[in-house]
Amino acid sequence: IDFTKKYYQSPPMMIAAADSGLVATPEGMAGKVIGVQRGTTHNAYLDKYYGASEIRLYASQDEANLDLSAGRVDAVMADSVALSLGFLKTDRGAGFVALEGDFYEPEIHGAGVGIGIRKEDTDLRDRLSAAIDAIRANGTYKEIESQYFDFDIYGGEN
Repeated sequence: IDFTKKYYQSPPMMIAAADSGLVATPEGMAGKVIGVQRGTTHNAYLDKYYGASEIRLYASQDEANLDLSAGRVDAVMADSVALSLGFLKTDRGAGFVALEGDFYEPEIHGAGVGIGIRKEDTDLRDRLSAAIDAIRANGTYKEIESQYFDFDIYGGEN
């Protein structure tokens, strides 16, 4: 399989109670409990950088979010789309916020999501990649993005 250029990259996000005062750096989270779904890229990221925190693993993101709501963890980390649309913008997310920080590491999180194409369909791959470039260049991508997301879903210019 081959892939087009990326059409989105949902950056990692860490959320906590709005009144927590947490600083989402490895030093700021030292001694704090961070919930994350087991086996995800976010799990790998926290293991690599947040060794001074207690990393609590969950079978699903919903379980981690429930423990955040119940105060059993100080923060959770996951995909920004999942946390924004699946938690923060719901009734359950009232009183919680995204913490400031750039948690993206290309070696762990990858280069983004592209459309899977058969390797021999190079013309289709190139046309789809060109279409992605075109809607980004003419503002259509940003217009659509702003209707659904309050963050950069493309994940930067690369």
